[in-house]
Amino acid sequence: MTAGDTLRLRAEARDAQGNVIPNVTFRYRLGGSARFEGRVDSLGLVTSGSTAILPVTVTATLPGAKPTFEVIEIRALAGPAARIDVSPRTAKLVAGQRLRVTGRAFSVAGDKRSDRVMWKSSNPAVATVSAAGVIGAVKSGSAIVTASAGSASNKIAVSVVSGSLTSLALTPGNVDARTGDVLRFAVAAKDATGKAIAGLTPTWSFSPGQGAIDGDGAFVGYEPGEYTVTASFGARSVESTVTLAERDVRRPLSLVGRLPRSRFSTEEVWLHQDGKHAYLGSGGGGDVLYALDISNPAQPVVTDSIVSNTRRVNDVMTFPDGKFLVFTREGASDRKNGIVICSLEDPAHPKVIAEFTEGVTGGVHSTFVYKQDKFGTFIFLTNDGTGALHILDVNDPYHPKEVARWKTEAQGREIGHLNTADMDGKEKNAAMTWGVVVNPKDGLAYVNDNNNGLWIIKIEPKPTIKVVP
Repeated sequence: MTAGDTLRLRAEARDAQGNVIPNVTFRYRLGGSARFEGRVDSLGLVTSGSTAILPVTVTATLPGAKPTFEVIEIRALAGPAARIDVSPRTAKLVAGQRLRVTGRAFSVAGDKRSDRVMWKSSNPAVATVSAAGVIGAVKSGSAIVTASAGSASNKIAVSVVSGSLTSLALTPGNVDARTGDVLRFAVAAKDATGKAIAGLTPTWSFSPGQGAIDGDGAFVGYEPGEYTVTASFGARSVESTVTLAERDVRRPLSLVGRLPRSRFSTEEVWLHQDGKHAYLGSGGGGDVLYALDISNPAQPVVTDSIVSNTRRVNDVMTFPDGKFLVFTREGASDRKNGIVICSLEDPAHPKVIAEFTEGVTGGVHSTFVYKQDKFGTFIFLTNDGTGALHILDVNDPYHPKEVARWKTEAQGREIGHLNTADMDGKEKNAAMTWGVVVNPKDGLAYVNDNNNGLWIIKIEPKPTIKVVP
């Protein structure tokens, strides 16, 4: 199937003689290895969010018989080629020079394809191009090299100058640096009259060792030792020697304390503003949020816990004033997932005061608590079932209410994790991992959709409800 499309699975059960068995109930479940790339409902509707292999377990049940299951793999492939990215976009060569160019095909959704790119020159008398994308400069003049795959194409403008280079200089010259440093090389070329020839495109290479160099002459070495960086123009070339030392950026780490948990795997951890308490989620079928005393980091202890109808407490975050916290639920047996809000009158013993499940029973993966001085506190939460971003007014945390909703244009694509580097409640630019942050200076929310890249959306001065198509 094509990434972004839906596919309906249908199943039938047969006996040893090949006869169809009636009254069999089928259920479908997507393997956890592809939980961000797609989804399948219990009736077999598969929705792919990105290119991936989607393992689907089909279970057949019949009263009085042992359940039978089978795993099938569905390949979500990139759509037809819609664009080709070429590198470089332009090239200025010397007659006799050869230059390897690249072309990569992508679908309209930006998924990389494996098409073989076809190459063609508009003027082979000036510049030829091989099936592998190697341009050969023949004589002075200009040509257009076209890369194509399916209905998609892109062009490289090629100009060729006569091969009368008499002087080449590479800067920097011999250089000492460290592994991982980015060294940017440039070539100065002159003709027989001493006149500079600007804008030439050299063929860059280096040896020996492990590293990388791009078409602009930016070199990075991965291992200590000596490297020779070369810029070539046909029969002429110029070199520079690079000596790399160990980066030596290691810093010693020591284990201070540990709190082992074996009943479930653990999810995210959040520190209370007082620096003495923390909260730890659970996963892998986990139904518990732990409250921890970390005042002595060498001996962290569990002070309390909240057991909830869920199979995953993925995310937890305190309000900026430290008086409340919110945690997420996924996989509840009664489908009432959503979020839970707790009071932190005693940070060591959180107490449940409210929950919000309306419209988010499919599960909430992450939350982000955002406070405005003028309008108060709001919770941004992600909806596993629809991919929508919900905004709740929690100025009265005992009675949360939805005030706005936003959804990506692509259906069935899950919005990811919400996080922030700011824990003191001040209005700052928050650091984004993979989720949403709101910049209070311009009212823009930056939302990372796992399969759809980055969305930048305008948050009104005070969030208001909007109809989602």
